[in-house]
Amino acid sequence: MDAVTLVQSFQQETTCSICLTFFSKPVTLSCGHSFCQICLTRSKQDGVIPFTCPECRKISQNVPSLNVRLSKLSAICEMLNSQNLQNPVGQRLCQKHQQVPKLFCKEDQTFLCIACTKGQEHAAHTIFPIEEAALKCRKKLQYTVPRLRKKIRKWKDLKSSKKHKRFKWRKLMRGEYAKMHRFLYEEERLCIDQDEWKASINQHVKNMEDAIRKINETRSRPDLDLLKESKEILQISESLLSEKPKSFTLEFYPITGMKDWLKRFRVNITMDPTTVRGSVVVSEDLKSIKHREDNFPDQPNNPEKFPYYLVLGQQAFASGIRYWEVDVSEQPQWALGISTRSLRQRTYYSVRYMLCCEKRGNDFYLITRPGLVFQQMKEPIPKIGVYLDYTEGSLMFYNAIKYSLLDGMSTIPFTEHVRPLFSPCPPMPGSRVGPMTICPVEDSS
Repeated sequence: MDAVTLVQSFQQETTCSICLTFFSKPVTLSCGHSFCQICLTRSKQDGVIPFTCPECRKISQNVPSLNVRLSKLSAICEMLNSQNLQNPVGQRLCQKHQQVPKLFCKEDQTFLCIACTKGQEHAAHTIFPIEEAALKCRKKLQYTVPRLRKKIRKWKDLKSSKKHKRFKWRKLMRGEYAKMHRFLYEEERLCIDQDEWKASINQHVKNMEDAIRKINETRSRPDLDLLKESKEILQISESLLSEKPKSFTLEFYPITGMKDWLKRFRVNITMDPTTVRGSVVVSEDLKSIKHREDNFPDQPNNPEKFPYYLVLGQQAFASGIRYWEVDVSEQPQWALGISTRSLRQRTYYSVRYMLCCEKRGNDFYLITRPGLVFQQMKEPIPKIGVYLDYTEGSLMFYNAIKYSLLDGMSTIPFTEHVRPLFSPCPPMPGSRVGPMTICPVEDSS
Protein backbone atom coordinates (compact mmCIF):
# COMPACT_ATOMS: atom_id res chain seq x y z
CA MET A 1 0.00 0.00 0.00
CA ASP A 2 1.50 3.33 -1.10
CA ALA A 3 1.67 6.41 1.16
CA VAL A 4 -1.29 8.17 -0.50
CA THR A 5 -3.58 5.16 -0.10
CA LEU A 6 -2.45 4.76 3.50
CA VAL A 7 -3.24 8.39 4.26
CA GLN A 8 -6.62 8.11 2.54
CA SER A 9 -7.50 5.08 4.69
CA PHE A 10 -6.41 7.01 7.77
CA GLN A 11 -8.62 9.94 6.74
CA GLN A 12 -11.63 7.73 6.12
CA GLU A 13 -11.37 6.35 9.65
CA THR A 14 -11.34 9.88 11.08
CA THR A 15 -14.21 11.19 8.96
CA CYS A 16 -17.76 11.59 10.25
CA SER A 17 -20.23 9.60 8.16
CA ILE A 18 -22.86 12.29 8.63
CA CYS A 19 -21.07 15.51 7.71
CA LEU A 20 -18.28 13.76 5.68
CA THR A 21 -15.62 15.94 7.32
CA PHE A 22 -13.01 15.23 9.91
CA PHE A 23 -14.43 14.58 13.35
CA SER A 24 -15.18 17.61 15.49
CA LYS A 25 -15.53 16.67 19.14
CA PRO A 26 -16.13 12.99 18.27
CA VAL A 27 -18.30 10.76 20.49
CA THR A 28 -18.50 6.96 20.29
CA LEU A 29 -21.67 4.93 20.81
CA SER A 30 -21.90 1.53 22.48
CA CYS A 31 -21.99 -0.11 19.01
CA GLY A 32 -18.53 1.30 18.26
CA HIS A 33 -19.45 3.90 15.63
CA SER A 34 -18.31 7.47 16.07
CA PHE A 35 -19.79 10.77 14.96
CA CYS A 36 -19.28 14.47 15.51
CA GLN A 37 -21.05 15.47 18.66
CA ILE A 38 -23.15 18.11 16.92
CA CYS A 39 -24.01 15.73 14.04
CA LEU A 40 -25.22 13.07 16.44
CA THR A 41 -27.28 15.66 18.34
CA ARG A 42 -28.97 16.76 15.12
CA SER A 43 -29.69 13.19 14.01
CA LYS A 44 -31.47 11.99 17.16
CA GLN A 45 -34.74 13.18 18.61
CA ASP A 46 -34.34 15.74 21.42
CA GLY A 47 -34.28 14.21 24.88
CA VAL A 48 -34.96 10.65 23.61
CA ILE A 49 -32.87 7.94 25.27
CA PRO A 50 -32.20 5.27 24.08
CA PHE A 51 -31.65 6.24 20.43
CA THR A 52 -30.51 4.36 17.32
CA CYS A 53 -27.07 4.60 15.72
CA PRO A 54 -27.34 6.62 12.46
CA GLU A 55 -25.03 4.09 10.77
CA CYS A 56 -26.00 0.58 11.97
CA ARG A 57 -29.38 1.40 13.55
CA LYS A 58 -28.55 -0.46 16.72
CA ILE A 59 -30.08 0.90 19.92
CA SER A 60 -27.61 2.77 22.12
CA GLN A 61 -28.40 2.98 25.82
CA ASN A 62 -25.58 5.24 26.93
CA VAL A 63 -25.09 8.97 26.72
CA PRO A 64 -21.78 9.11 24.79
CA SER A 65 -18.87 11.15 26.06
CA LEU A 66 -16.06 12.81 24.13
CA ASN A 67 -13.57 10.37 22.53
CA VAL A 68 -10.34 12.23 23.32
CA ARG A 69 -8.02 9.88 21.42
CA LEU A 70 -10.13 10.00 18.24
CA SER A 71 -10.27 13.78 18.52
CA LYS A 72 -6.46 13.90 18.55
CA LEU A 73 -6.24 11.57 15.52
CA SER A 74 -8.67 13.79 13.62
CA ALA A 75 -6.48 16.81 14.36
CA ILE A 76 -3.48 14.95 12.92
CA CYS A 77 -5.47 14.19 9.76
CA GLU A 78 -6.27 17.88 9.45
CA MET A 79 -2.54 18.58 9.47
CA LEU A 80 -1.95 15.90 6.84
CA ASN A 81 -4.70 17.45 4.75
CA SER A 82 -3.03 20.86 4.94
CA GLN A 83 0.16 19.28 3.53
CA ASN A 84 -1.78 17.81 0.51
CA LEU A 85 -0.97 14.25 1.47
CA GLN A 86 -4.41 12.78 1.38
CA ASN A 87 -4.74 12.28 -2.40
CA PRO A 88 -2.97 13.34 -5.62
CA VAL A 89 -5.04 16.48 -6.11
CA GLY A 90 -4.98 17.60 -2.49
CA GLN A 91 -8.71 17.15 -1.86
CA ARG A 92 -10.54 15.00 0.66
CA LEU A 93 -13.01 12.56 -0.85
CA CYS A 94 -16.72 12.21 -0.28
CA GLN A 95 -17.12 9.25 2.04
CA LYS A 96 -20.32 8.11 0.34
CA HIS A 97 -19.40 8.38 -3.34
CA GLN A 98 -15.58 8.54 -3.17
CA GLN A 99 -15.58 11.69 -5.32
CA VAL A 100 -13.86 15.02 -4.79
CA PRO A 101 -16.31 17.49 -3.13
CA LYS A 102 -16.99 20.51 -5.32
CA LEU A 103 -20.01 22.00 -3.58
CA PHE A 104 -21.03 23.29 -0.15
CA CYS A 105 -24.46 22.94 1.53
CA LYS A 106 -25.37 26.12 3.38
CA GLU A 107 -28.07 24.51 5.59
CA ASP A 108 -26.03 21.46 6.71
CA GLN A 109 -22.65 23.23 6.51
CA THR A 110 -21.19 20.16 4.74
CA PHE A 111 -19.17 19.49 1.59
CA LEU A 112 -20.88 17.70 -1.30
CA CYS A 113 -19.81 15.99 -4.45
CA ILE A 114 -21.86 16.17 -7.66
CA ALA A 115 -23.47 12.80 -6.90
CA CYS A 116 -24.65 14.05 -3.51
CA THR A 117 -26.83 16.71 -5.14
CA LYS A 118 -28.78 14.14 -7.16
CA GLY A 119 -30.47 12.70 -4.07
CA GLN A 120 -33.45 14.12 -2.18
CA GLU A 121 -31.47 14.84 0.99
CA HIS A 122 -30.22 18.20 -0.27
CA ALA A 123 -32.89 18.92 -2.88
CA ALA A 124 -34.37 21.89 -0.99
CA HIS A 125 -31.03 23.20 0.32
CA THR A 126 -28.94 26.12 -0.90
CA ILE A 127 -25.84 24.80 -2.72
CA PHE A 128 -22.76 26.87 -3.60
CA PRO A 129 -19.52 26.00 -5.30
CA ILE A 130 -16.84 25.64 -2.66
CA GLU A 131 -14.87 28.65 -4.00
CA GLU A 132 -17.98 30.87 -3.88
CA ALA A 133 -18.96 29.59 -0.44
CA ALA A 134 -15.42 30.22 0.84
CA LEU A 135 -15.49 33.76 -0.59
CA LYS A 136 -18.81 34.50 1.11
CA CYS A 137 -17.45 33.06 4.35
CA ARG A 138 -14.30 35.21 4.17
CA LYS A 139 -16.41 38.33 3.58
CA LYS A 140 -18.66 37.42 6.48
CA LEU A 141 -15.66 36.86 8.74
CA GLN A 142 -14.13 40.13 7.59
CA TYR A 143 -17.43 41.93 8.31
CA THR A 144 -17.69 40.30 11.74
CA VAL A 145 -14.27 41.48 12.99
CA PRO A 146 -15.06 45.25 13.15
CA ARG A 147 -18.43 44.48 14.70
CA LEU A 148 -16.71 42.47 17.43
CA ARG A 149 -14.15 45.24 17.96
CA LYS A 150 -16.94 47.82 18.20
CA LYS A 151 -18.70 45.61 20.73
CA ILE A 152 -15.45 45.25 22.69
CA ARG A 153 -15.15 49.05 22.89
CA LYS A 154 -18.72 49.31 24.14
CA TRP A 155 -18.12 46.69 26.81
CA LYS A 156 -14.89 48.38 27.88
CA ASP A 157 -16.63 51.76 28.00
CA LEU A 158 -19.41 50.18 30.05
CA LYS A 159 -16.86 48.66 32.38
CA SER A 160 -15.10 52.02 32.75
CA SER A 161 -18.43 53.79 33.34
CA LYS A 162 -19.53 51.22 35.89
CA LYS A 163 -16.16 51.43 37.60
CA HIS A 164 -16.50 55.21 37.89
CA LYS A 165 -20.06 54.93 39.17
CA ARG A 166 -19.10 52.23 41.67
CA PHE A 167 -16.17 54.36 42.87
CA LYS A 168 -18.44 57.38 43.27
CA TRP A 169 -21.12 55.28 45.01
CA ARG A 170 -18.61 53.74 47.41
CA LYS A 171 -17.25 57.20 48.20
CA LEU A 172 -20.76 58.48 48.95
CA MET A 173 -21.59 55.43 51.07
CA ARG A 174 -18.36 55.77 53.04
CA GLY A 175 -19.27 59.40 53.64
CA GLU A 176 -22.70 58.43 54.96
CA TYR A 177 -21.25 55.79 57.26
CA ALA A 178 -18.56 58.25 58.39
CA LYS A 179 -21.31 60.67 59.45
CA MET A 180 -23.07 57.86 61.28
CA HIS A 181 -19.80 56.83 62.98
CA ARG A 182 -19.24 60.40 64.18
CA PHE A 183 -22.80 60.60 65.42
CA LEU A 184 -22.51 57.28 67.25
CA TYR A 185 -19.18 58.31 68.75
CA GLU A 186 -20.71 61.49 70.13
CA GLU A 187 -23.69 59.50 71.38
CA GLU A 188 -21.36 57.00 73.05
CA ARG A 189 -19.38 59.78 74.69
CA LEU A 190 -22.59 61.37 75.98
CA CYS A 191 -23.79 58.05 77.42
CA ILE A 192 -20.49 57.17 79.08
CA ASP A 193 -19.27 60.55 80.29
CA GLN A 194 -21.94 61.37 82.89
CA ASP A 195 -19.71 63.89 84.69
CA GLU A 196 -22.16 65.95 86.73
CA TRP A 197 -22.20 63.58 89.69
CA LYS A 198 -18.45 63.01 89.41
CA ALA A 199 -17.81 66.76 89.34
CA SER A 200 -19.88 67.33 92.51
CA ILE A 201 -17.93 64.61 94.34
CA ASN A 202 -14.60 66.08 93.22
CA GLN A 203 -15.64 69.55 94.33
CA HIS A 204 -16.74 68.32 97.77
CA VAL A 205 -13.48 66.45 98.28
CA LYS A 206 -11.51 69.54 97.25
CA ASN A 207 -13.46 71.68 99.75
CA MET A 208 -12.67 69.23 102.58
CA GLU A 209 -8.99 69.11 101.62
CA ASP A 210 -8.91 72.93 101.64
CA ALA A 211 -10.48 72.89 105.11
CA ILE A 212 -7.83 70.48 106.40
CA ARG A 213 -5.06 72.64 105.02
CA LYS A 214 -6.65 75.75 106.58
CA ILE A 215 -6.97 73.98 109.97
CA ASN A 216 -3.30 72.94 109.92
CA GLU A 217 -2.25 76.48 109.11
CA THR A 218 -4.47 77.96 111.87
CA ARG A 219 -3.23 75.54 114.56
CA SER A 220 0.27 77.04 114.29
CA ARG A 221 -0.93 80.62 114.59
CA PRO A 222 -0.58 82.71 117.85
CA ASP A 223 -3.31 82.21 120.42
CA LEU A 224 -5.22 85.36 119.65
CA ASP A 225 -5.21 84.71 115.90
CA LEU A 226 -6.09 81.06 116.49
CA LEU A 227 -9.14 81.92 118.55
CA LYS A 228 -10.16 84.61 116.13
CA GLU A 229 -10.02 82.43 112.98
CA SER A 230 -11.03 79.04 114.34
CA LYS A 231 -14.74 79.88 114.69
CA GLU A 232 -15.24 80.33 110.92
CA ILE A 233 -13.07 77.31 110.06
CA LEU A 234 -15.02 75.06 112.45
CA GLN A 235 -18.32 76.27 110.99
CA ILE A 236 -17.15 75.47 107.46
CA SER A 237 -15.87 72.05 108.59
CA GLU A 238 -19.15 71.17 110.33
CA SER A 239 -21.05 72.18 107.20
CA LEU A 240 -18.83 69.95 105.06
CA LEU A 241 -19.21 67.05 107.50
CA SER A 242 -22.97 67.35 107.46
CA GLU A 243 -23.23 67.18 103.67
CA LYS A 244 -24.25 63.87 102.13
CA PRO A 245 -23.37 62.91 98.56
CA LYS A 246 -26.17 63.06 96.08
CA SER A 247 -27.52 59.66 95.12
CA PHE A 248 -26.00 58.47 91.88
CA THR A 249 -28.61 57.80 89.19
CA LEU A 250 -27.52 56.63 85.75
CA GLU A 251 -29.09 58.17 82.69
CA PHE A 252 -30.27 55.37 80.39
CA TYR A 253 -29.77 56.81 76.92
CA PRO A 254 -31.41 55.16 73.89
CA ILE A 255 -28.82 53.55 71.62
CA THR A 256 -29.24 54.33 67.93
CA GLY A 257 -29.98 51.22 65.85
CA MET A 258 -30.27 48.95 68.90
CA LYS A 259 -33.96 48.22 68.29
CA ASP A 260 -33.35 46.82 64.80
CA TRP A 261 -30.27 44.94 65.97
CA LEU A 262 -32.02 43.21 68.85
CA LYS A 263 -35.09 42.29 66.85
CA ARG A 264 -32.90 40.26 64.51
CA PHE A 265 -32.55 37.71 67.31
CA ARG A 266 -36.14 37.66 68.63
CA VAL A 267 -37.29 34.16 69.57
CA ASN A 268 -40.60 32.78 70.69
CA ILE A 269 -40.37 31.88 74.38
CA THR A 270 -42.93 29.97 76.48
CA MET A 271 -42.97 29.01 80.15
CA ASP A 272 -42.64 25.48 81.49
CA PRO A 273 -45.29 24.90 84.21
CA THR A 274 -43.40 21.84 85.49
CA THR A 275 -40.59 24.12 86.71
CA VAL A 276 -42.79 26.37 88.88
CA ARG A 277 -41.40 27.07 92.34
CA GLY A 278 -43.42 28.82 94.97
CA SER A 279 -46.86 30.37 95.07
CA VAL A 280 -47.18 31.33 91.39
CA VAL A 281 -49.35 30.15 88.52
CA VAL A 282 -48.67 30.02 84.77
CA SER A 283 -51.35 31.03 82.25
CA GLU A 284 -52.86 28.52 79.82
CA ASP A 285 -51.00 30.01 76.84
CA LEU A 286 -47.72 29.61 78.78
CA LYS A 287 -46.94 33.31 78.31
CA SER A 288 -47.72 34.82 81.74
CA ILE A 289 -46.97 34.17 85.39
CA LYS A 290 -48.33 35.78 88.55
CA HIS A 291 -48.73 35.15 92.29
CA ARG A 292 -51.78 33.31 93.48
CA GLU A 293 -54.25 35.93 94.69
CA ASP A 294 -55.31 33.84 97.66
CA ASN A 295 -51.80 33.03 98.83
CA PHE A 296 -49.55 36.07 98.92
CA PRO A 297 -46.39 35.27 100.90
CA ASP A 298 -45.30 37.47 103.76
CA GLN A 299 -42.35 39.65 102.92
CA PRO A 300 -39.26 39.56 105.14
CA ASN A 301 -37.99 42.77 106.64
CA ASN A 302 -34.69 42.48 104.82
CA PRO A 303 -35.26 43.19 101.12
CA GLU A 304 -32.20 41.14 100.21
CA LYS A 305 -33.99 38.08 101.60
CA PHE A 306 -36.94 38.31 99.18
CA PRO A 307 -38.03 34.80 98.17
CA TYR A 308 -37.81 34.34 94.41
CA TYR A 309 -40.82 32.39 93.17
CA LEU A 310 -40.08 31.53 89.58
CA VAL A 311 -40.69 29.50 86.44
CA LEU A 312 -38.25 28.55 83.69
CA GLY A 313 -38.75 28.74 79.96
CA GLN A 314 -39.46 25.61 77.97
CA GLN A 315 -36.65 26.43 75.53
CA ALA A 316 -33.03 25.56 76.36
CA PHE A 317 -30.07 27.14 74.57
CA ALA A 318 -26.49 25.95 74.16
CA SER A 319 -25.29 28.17 71.29
CA GLY A 320 -26.00 31.31 69.30
CA ILE A 321 -27.74 34.59 70.17
CA ARG A 322 -31.29 34.91 71.50
CA TYR A 323 -33.44 37.89 72.51
CA TRP A 324 -36.86 38.11 74.15
CA GLU A 325 -38.95 40.82 75.80
CA VAL A 326 -41.09 40.70 78.92
CA ASP A 327 -43.89 43.06 79.97
CA VAL A 328 -43.41 43.93 83.66
CA SER A 329 -45.64 47.02 83.69
CA GLU A 330 -47.92 45.40 86.32
CA GLN A 331 -45.00 44.20 88.41
CA PRO A 332 -43.38 46.82 90.67
CA GLN A 333 -40.87 44.14 91.67
CA TRP A 334 -39.54 41.40 89.40
CA ALA A 335 -36.54 39.31 88.42
CA LEU A 336 -35.55 38.19 84.91
CA GLY A 337 -32.60 36.28 83.57
CA ILE A 338 -31.40 32.78 82.87
CA SER A 339 -30.74 29.62 84.84
CA THR A 340 -28.32 26.79 84.17
CA ARG A 341 -27.61 23.43 85.72
CA SER A 342 -25.19 23.17 88.59
CA LEU A 343 -22.18 20.95 87.93
CA ARG A 344 -22.84 19.23 91.25
CA GLN A 345 -26.62 19.14 91.10
CA ARG A 346 -27.38 18.23 87.49
CA THR A 347 -30.97 17.22 88.05
CA TYR A 348 -32.36 20.76 88.05
CA TYR A 349 -31.43 24.30 87.12
CA SER A 350 -29.88 26.02 90.12
CA VAL A 351 -27.31 28.59 88.96
CA ARG A 352 -29.08 31.87 88.15
CA TYR A 353 -28.00 35.10 86.49
CA MET A 354 -30.65 37.75 87.02
CA LEU A 355 -31.53 41.40 86.92
CA CYS A 356 -33.97 42.26 89.72
CA CYS A 357 -36.11 45.32 90.33
CA GLU A 358 -36.89 46.06 93.98
CA LYS A 359 -38.90 48.92 95.43
CA ARG A 360 -37.66 50.45 98.67
CA GLY A 361 -39.87 53.22 99.89
CA ASN A 362 -40.55 55.41 96.90
CA ASP A 363 -37.36 54.44 95.09
CA PHE A 364 -36.73 51.64 92.60
CA TYR A 365 -33.43 49.81 92.36
CA LEU A 366 -31.95 47.50 89.75
CA ILE A 367 -29.85 44.76 91.28
CA THR A 368 -27.74 42.17 89.48
CA ARG A 369 -27.44 38.72 91.00
CA PRO A 370 -24.86 37.42 91.51
CA GLY A 371 -22.92 40.57 92.29
CA LEU A 372 -25.45 42.69 94.18
CA VAL A 373 -24.75 45.79 92.09
CA PHE A 374 -27.34 48.40 93.08
CA GLN A 375 -28.50 51.00 90.59
CA GLN A 376 -31.22 53.52 91.40
CA MET A 377 -33.89 54.34 88.80
CA LYS A 378 -35.98 57.46 88.47
CA GLU A 379 -39.06 55.45 87.55
CA PRO A 380 -40.03 51.83 86.88
CA ILE A 381 -39.52 50.34 83.40
CA PRO A 382 -42.60 48.70 81.81
CA LYS A 383 -40.86 46.36 79.37
CA ILE A 384 -37.52 44.56 79.68
CA GLY A 385 -35.47 43.02 76.88
CA VAL A 386 -33.17 40.07 77.63
CA TYR A 387 -30.23 39.44 75.26
CA LEU A 388 -28.28 36.18 75.54
CA ASP A 389 -25.08 35.48 73.60
CA TYR A 390 -24.14 31.96 74.62
CA THR A 391 -20.89 31.87 72.63
CA GLU A 392 -19.56 35.12 74.10
CA GLY A 393 -20.92 34.28 77.55
CA SER A 394 -22.82 37.55 77.88
CA LEU A 395 -26.25 38.43 79.25
CA MET A 396 -27.59 41.96 78.70
CA PHE A 397 -30.77 43.69 79.85
CA TYR A 398 -32.45 46.54 77.96
CA ASN A 399 -35.26 49.00 78.42
CA ALA A 400 -37.41 47.57 75.60
CA ILE A 401 -39.32 50.85 75.23
CA LYS A 402 -36.36 53.20 74.74
CA TYR A 403 -33.87 50.47 73.79
CA SER A 404 -31.29 51.67 76.25
CA LEU A 405 -28.88 49.42 78.12
CA LEU A 406 -29.77 48.80 81.78
CA ASP A 407 -27.13 46.36 82.94
CA GLY A 408 -25.35 43.22 81.90
CA MET A 409 -22.90 40.45 82.65
CA SER A 410 -20.06 39.30 80.42
CA THR A 411 -17.68 36.34 80.31
CA ILE A 412 -20.18 34.03 82.02
CA PRO A 413 -18.66 30.52 81.95
CA PHE A 414 -21.47 28.66 80.20
CA THR A 415 -20.92 24.91 80.14
CA GLU A 416 -24.51 23.65 80.18
CA HIS A 417 -27.80 24.44 78.48
CA VAL A 418 -29.42 27.62 79.80
CA ARG A 419 -33.11 28.41 80.09
CA PRO A 420 -34.95 31.74 80.48
CA LEU A 421 -36.03 32.58 84.02
CA PHE A 422 -39.11 34.58 85.07
CA SER A 423 -39.84 35.63 88.65
CA PRO A 424 -42.65 37.91 89.81
CA CYS A 425 -41.42 39.09 93.19
CA PRO A 426 -43.83 39.36 96.12
CA PRO A 427 -46.15 42.39 96.01
CA MET A 428 -45.79 45.28 98.42
CA PRO A 429 -48.07 45.16 101.49
CA GLY A 430 -51.58 46.30 100.63
CA SER A 431 -50.93 46.38 96.88
CA ARG A 432 -52.27 44.29 94.03
CA VAL A 433 -50.16 43.27 91.08
CA GLY A 434 -50.84 41.80 87.67
CA PRO A 435 -49.01 39.18 85.66
CA MET A 436 -45.53 39.18 84.15
CA THR A 437 -46.03 38.47 80.42
CA ILE A 438 -43.72 37.42 77.58
CA CYS A 439 -44.19 39.79 74.65
CA PRO A 440 -45.10 38.20 71.30
CA VAL A 441 -42.35 38.14 68.67
CA GLU A 442 -44.44 40.15 66.19
CA ASP A 443 -44.81 42.94 68.76
CA SER A 444 -42.83 45.88 67.33
CA SER A 445 -43.84 48.51 69.85
